[in-house]
Amino acid sequence: MKTIRILAYALLLLVFFVILHYFFPVSLSGTKAAIDNFFKFPLQNWWFIFPLLGIAIIFILILYYGIHFLASFGKGFRSKEENIKNISIMIASKDEMGLLERTLDSIINCNYPLSKIQLILITSGSTDGTTEYCQEFANKYEELETLVLADQLEKKGKPPALNYGLKYVKNEIIILYDSGCILEPDTLEKLIAPFNEMDANAVIGPVLVENWKENALTKGILLDYTIVSGGGLLFEIKNRLGSSAYSFGRNFAVSTKFLKKYGGFNEDSMTEDLYLSVLLNLDNVPIIFSPEAKIYEYVPSTWEILKKQRTRWIAGFTYDMPQLMAMKSEDKNGQSIIISRNLTMMLIGNLDTWLPIVIAFSILYFLIGEYYLLTWNLILVAFMLGFLVNAVRKYGDKHYSILLYFLISGYIHLFMFLAQFSLPEEMSWEKTPMLFQREEEEVSALSTK
Repeated sequence: MKTIRILAYALLLLVFFVILHYFFPVSLSGTKAAIDNFFKFPLQNWWFIFPLLGIAIIFILILYYGIHFLASFGKGFRSKEENIKNISIMIASKDEMGLLERTLDSIINCNYPLSKIQLILITSGSTDGTTEYCQEFANKYEELETLVLADQLEKKGKPPALNYGLKYVKNEIIILYDSGCILEPDTLEKLIAPFNEMDANAVIGPVLVENWKENALTKGILLDYTIVSGGGLLFEIKNRLGSSAYSFGRNFAVSTKFLKKYGGFNEDSMTEDLYLSVLLNLDNVPIIFSPEAKIYEYVPSTWEILKKQRTRWIAGFTYDMPQLMAMKSEDKNGQSIIISRNLTMMLIGNLDTWLPIVIAFSILYFLIGEYYLLTWNLILVAFMLGFLVNAVRKYGDKHYSILLYFLISGYIHLFMFLAQFSLPEEMSWEKTPMLFQREEEEVSALSTK
């Protein structure tokens, strides 16, 4: 069914462009005339095969963005019944008390029965009072089973902390959150709904931006989140086209049996969420996207803090990529998974980076009077803008004004692309620990929002 949908979208676009080419006036385009002459007299115009290859690449891009635009319509998964199961929530938090308070408050205010929740808080290494605060929280809400794990761990990093907590998990579903995540009242119920209604084993929900109004940068970040960084429209489309979503390590639920099957989280990984995504993919376990399971978080409002955050994201992915590409299962391999992910992030994740370039070419074609290619480019612009509008409509709380900040969002993605070429040659939790965890400056800035 999913393959049929892709073929139907592609066929619709092909038919449209054949009709467009047939009826487009030759007098308005040298390119149109050259294409016609090549197919009429290929031997005489053999040289045109080289520019034709370039035109074919442009058409493939239009086809790619067109399919994703058409697939951006629809509602995605919607729960149809009440979904209540025993769940275990794990949060690893080191010196992030100001952020953790928000998350715990939102959990308490959820509609989900507290008696069905096991809350595991891993505060190892904290020196800012996080552990004491968590213990007071546990004493205050006795109806919520809360474990505060504060023993010092030999190994640094988030994966060892999560494995520490995994030893105490007693329920069949584990949900992961970061400090600072703000749950909606129905988030938990919507997040686990696919486990009941689709027999899913891994589910992720969208992340939105709480402080989006603060300045131009936060508005650009919200647009980025609606596209990719918060899951957003990308994850919905991937499911609709028959692919698995990714795990971003927050607002993510997974069956405990699979985590235990993999021996927990890879403690040498810099991005335990990406590593787990690949393992699930190799095991033919799709990650289902649940659009209604929304959470909010505060994002950096200054460029310096944002640079630190995004460098951390890129560093983890870059470090883990070689070992992930070397992984294999009976019918899949990590190389194809990572290449596919990279291609998706390059074309869809960076859509707002490509958009100004496409607009620039459109202006160029208009100035030189090449109206055939101008028409192609304008269609591509329409697909891109249409994708952004649907992303904001669904995962930006319909704050359409943020579309005006696509250049900021595009610049963020350009920075992330270039950042991978200036990372330290050797990376690990031991050698560059601050590269992979929030620095005090970042925690302080986000906590005071």
